[in-house]
Amino acid sequence: MFFKKALMAAAAVATLVVAGANGAAAADRNRDGVPDRFERHAVVHDRYWRPGFHGYVARDRVFVELRRHNYVRYVGNPYFYRGHYVVRSYNRFGRVVFVEVNPYTGGFIGEIRL
Repeated sequence: MFFKKALMAAAAVATLVVAGANGAAAADRNRDGVPDRFERHAVVHDRYWRPGFHGYVARDRVFVELRRHNYVRYVGNPYFYRGHYVVRSYNRFGRVVFVEVNPYTGGFIGEIRL
């Protein structure tokens, strides 16, 4: 009985040591897997940005674009989620979908899965 307990305790300690080492190795990296020492030179890129944009589009313009693409029912305001500017809406089958729009022009991009 003592042998089983000692073996389980040793296995638990080994698991914690391995998990701690992996966590420490991952702690010095950012989301993209690039070490933090390179982060000061990194430039944040906005996938929607083009020269000439000045601020975010008004929400009524977004809803005009949604109606133009036959999304006549929507839930709430547009918001950023995981790098996408989305609006919860209903598709033509009545299912709730997330519609991605351009935050600067209000242009329709498409339905996405989150």
